Amino acid sequence: MSNSRETEPTVTLARDEFTAKRRDLDAHPEAVEASSRIDVVDMYGNITTWVLDLYRLEGKVTAFVQRITAEGGTRFVIPPDVTAAIGRHQTNLITKARRRVGKRIVADKRAQGLPVGNPEALALARKAKRKK
Repeated sequence: MSNSRETEPTVTLARDEFTAKRRDLDAHPEAVEASSRIDVVDMYGNITTWVLDLYRLEGKVTAFVQRITAEGGTRFVIPPDVTAAIGRHQTNLITKARRRVGKRIVADKRAQGLPVGNPEALALARKAKRKK
């Protein structure tokens, strides 16, 4: 007969979401990882360290964020649905900023009396539109 102590694991693995999910992605052969460490210093010289670990698997990105201060640390997991929303918002913000700059440039050119765009190309486009 075997002793029950022989079948019990000698090490208990952590079960919190951060550790368990990170361990799963670390062990996955197709997961790709990118890491960054950012030290942010405030005006009093206090340093807050942010550690970002991103894992991409099957087109979905999971983010592991750690925030470390002199008082302690916090860590959390950002799931793929949230990272996808952040990516969409980032793309939308870039588009909006470019449109705003473009409208301002056009308004400045018009105020200066300068031609906007390529007059020959605009004339050809208008001509082609009339033929339809």
